[in-house]
Amino acid sequence: MGNHMKAFNLINAGYKYITDSSYRFKIKNEHGFYRNWSDEKFLTYAYLKTMGKSLDLENPKTFNEKLQWLKLHNRKPEYTIMVDKYRVRDYVADKLGEEYLIPLLGVWDDPDDIEFDALPDQFVLKCNHNSGLGMCICKDKSKLDISMTRVRLRKGLQEDYFTRNREWPYKDVPRKIIAEKYMVDEGLNELRDYKFFASTVSVNA
Repeated sequence: MGNHMKAFNLINAGYKYITDSSYRFKIKNEHGFYRNWSDEKFLTYAYLKTMGKSLDLENPKTFNEKLQWLKLHNRKPEYTIMVDKYRVRDYVADKLGEEYLIPLLGVWDDPDDIEFDALPDQFVLKCNHNSGLGMCICKDKSKLDISMTRVRLRKGLQEDYFTRNREWPYKDVPRKIIAEKYMVDEGLNELRDYKFFASTVSVNA
């Protein structure tokens, strides 16, 4: 039954690849097919395949169009610091104070250099340049598969977060692994999550 399901999923994915241009673009992009395209060419093509209409960079009107314009024209050096989970710590400390930082337990360039014995029973490991891939939220070190954690972190370090959507700030972030204190809110088994959405974008900034 398992093999039949895998075969069915493979056939279904193949059919979708042939018939769905948006899905085909996604798969080719994940495999680096457009890596050597200019940012403008890529964003114009990606917008067409994803949104089903042409991207107007000369006179962007929609929120999405303005975001693509900003990717090309709003490239302040401090943005690279802001998206770097390691370097932004100094930025936050300077602007707000160190009391707003989650305690740092360690930083490494290679997963093999992590000294797990020196880490507490609970901690969080993550790459500084991406979002999610490679992250390890450890609630009990005695149950942690260290070998698999190293594999996942190495895969996370290899992720080119800039190429996927051409978000320029991620392009030149020096890739590292950081360990931070495991945080929970009192009375909860997890950390409260606050999300903010800004709906106003100015192309004249």
